[in-house]
Amino acid sequence: MKRRTVLLAVIILFLFAGTATASPARVGSVFADTYSAFSPLYALYKAYANFLFSGSEVVVPEGLEQACSHLQESLETLQMELITQTDSQRVEQVTRLAHLRQGMSIFCQTYSLTIEMIVHPPAGDTDPLQIAADRGLFAAISDKNKALEGLFASTLDSYSDHAKWVFAVSFSMRTILNQHDLSRLDSSLREILLGPDDAPYPPGIVPSDLLSEVQRLAGLVGGKLDRDQADLAIALARRIYDYLMR
Repeated sequence: MKRRTVLLAVIILFLFAGTATASPARVGSVFADTYSAFSPLYALYKAYANFLFSGSEVVVPEGLEQACSHLQESLETLQMELITQTDSQRVEQVTRLAHLRQGMSIFCQTYSLTIEMIVHPPAGDTDPLQIAADRGLFAAISDKNKALEGLFASTLDSYSDHAKWVFAVSFSMRTILNQHDLSRLDSSLREILLGPDDAPYPPGIVPSDLLSEVQRLAGLVGGKLDRDQADLAIALARRIYDYLMR
């Protein structure tokens, strides 16, 4: 089965050779959308873990009921982007993604009714979360998260220098733009944008005509954002994202 999957990946790459190659920016953007689609499932997983650890209330994440369909659509789009990358390194990513899509299809078929029960709990003393745990929902979400993280890391490692920066920054900017309520920038963002403090990126990695926006956004990392700072961060993220996607 594994050999057939790899062979299929190679055939797909061959068929798409000569077509327009997807840019690292586009691939990073679709990865961000894929993570956004997965986020209600992962938020439920984390909420249940916190419940087991500290007894905190489990709040059903917004969009949980539609998460499966949205994630499957995003994974399909991601596959179309990856297979237009014509170099041979892309075989591993396409193969990983094929396995992930197959696994998500089985996951959604297996747990769609369980998720619906969590969103719309039945009357009485039934505990939907306990039932979900007994059916293996939370373990399955954890497994899919690991698979998605593995695919992301593999794709990131396949780029180098400026292309890696473009991929990582487009992913980060799209992630910011996908948030409904921006209150804080991830602590890793500054390093993604400019490199480590003790080893900043060499000239040529960050485009010179984008450097001002990148530096201003990096300056907002750390601490809670007030409304004006959040608006500025979103505006800067939009400028950087639009520049990379043009």
